[in-house]
Amino acid sequence: MAYTIIGHQNIISQLNKAVKAERVAGAYLFTGVQGVGKETVACYFANLILCQGTDEALKPCGECNACRKIQNGNHPDLHFIRPDGSQIKIDQIRDMQQQIVYQPLEGPRKIYILTNTERLNDAAANAILKTLEEPPAASTLILLTENIETIILTIRSRCQIIPLYPMHTKQLATELTKHFSVDEETASSAAILSNGIVGKAITLIEDGISAHQKIPDILSETDPMAAFRIAEQLEKNPESLDELITWYRDLLFLQQDAPIELLTHPNAIDDLKELVKGYSRLRIERAIKNVLETKSLIQNTFVTKITALEVMCLKLI
Repeated sequence: MAYTIIGHQNIISQLNKAVKAERVAGAYLFTGVQGVGKETVACYFANLILCQGTDEALKPCGECNACRKIQNGNHPDLHFIRPDGSQIKIDQIRDMQQQIVYQPLEGPRKIYILTNTERLNDAAANAILKTLEEPPAASTLILLTENIETIILTIRSRCQIIPLYPMHTKQLATELTKHFSVDEETASSAAILSNGIVGKAITLIEDGISAHQKIPDILSETDPMAAFRIAEQLEKNPESLDELITWYRDLLFLQQDAPIELLTHPNAIDDLKELVKGYSRLRIERAIKNVLETKSLIQNTFVTKITALEVMCLKLI
């Protein structure tokens, strides 16, 4: 199985050394914003542990029975636990606990990858803590989270914490031109618009950069009733709040006569110059704060997403 991992080479090296030295820990906590590559790196690590090949380069061989099963999604020792609705629930953790005590069926370890662990409800968090306190010898839990602050300290203290960070935009642009059939200008725009987050940059390239260069309706809308329509549009795009911040930031830059090179959306400069006439600096700063608070509310609480977006849009208008 071939993995295209852009960036995170220090982390990959660290994980490779752990496998080579047979010092794989019982629990890891991968942290980083959405799209930064947590699940990709976690899957690579799991594949590396379970691979039966003898690749001297120490990477999954992609050809052995284990690698083929992982690629087909049916390896008996690799399991994923994802939120059931808005939460990871106690029953999901109990099911894991019933199975993890048994020896692996084929590989050296049983591996459980838990995505979005910031969504563990209280009962599930307490249950998984018991497993982390006394982990079965032949098992590894890999927890993924977008916000480590939401993970209780007792869980954090029992995991090896692996932080994944966005790439420098110039470095990401270089990697995008290397791995995708895009020109330097498109790669640079994707890197800047994504703030160095690989997954977002790839999505931008796949969708087409031009689709993300239209000024959002919320910036010019004056009718409060439009808030509900706009909130529905924002809900459909998980990256919408990050994109919205880039537009408000451009307005702030223009108001301060910053160089055009600092703008995220230089192709919309004329429309932005006209739009900024209706904004005070205080209004822009409040808007950015409002969007950031809404994003945090959606990520860190069980609030209904559409409700949070509707309130935000009403405030922005």
